[in-house]
Amino acid sequence: MSGILSAKFEIIKFDGTGNFGLWQRRVKDLLVQQGMVKALLEEKSESMEKTEWKELEAKAVATIRLCLSDDVMYHVMDEDSPAEVWKKLESRYMSKSLSNKLYLKQKLYGLKMAESADLSQHINVFNQIISDLRRVDVKYEDEDKALMLLWFPTGISLV
Repeated sequence: MSGILSAKFEIIKFDGTGNFGLWQRRVKDLLVQQGMVKALLEEKSESMEKTEWKELEAKAVATIRLCLSDDVMYHVMDEDSPAEVWKKLESRYMSKSLSNKLYLKQKLYGLKMAESADLSQHINVFNQIISDLRRVDVKYEDEDKALMLLWFPTGISLV
């Protein structure tokens, strides 16, 4: 056995409607796994040749685009730099605007667990919203998150 681990990964194409932050994390992990994550940096390292850097950038851009639906890819298809593709996608789908922050906070504060719902699924949804808020620079202390999880209405009678 050669000691090399070979794995196949499937990433659902981002179509603009799913959780961008989660998709972005998966694509970044894919770039790490394929040895291309340094292409997300703005500039090449001193030790790398210019042609080697351009090839790395082209591979990374292609990998990112292959993980996008056609409708989303049209917005970044003319970009040659993976850093620019990343920035364009973030500005479009992970805006730090006040309206996006308010939307995410409303989603968090309106989160309710149905009586028949699975607790682990509810906690996953809660963590996803907290993660999305962190990406738009809204942070909560651990104590506040615990209080929100315990306090928010669940539809379950505790009496």
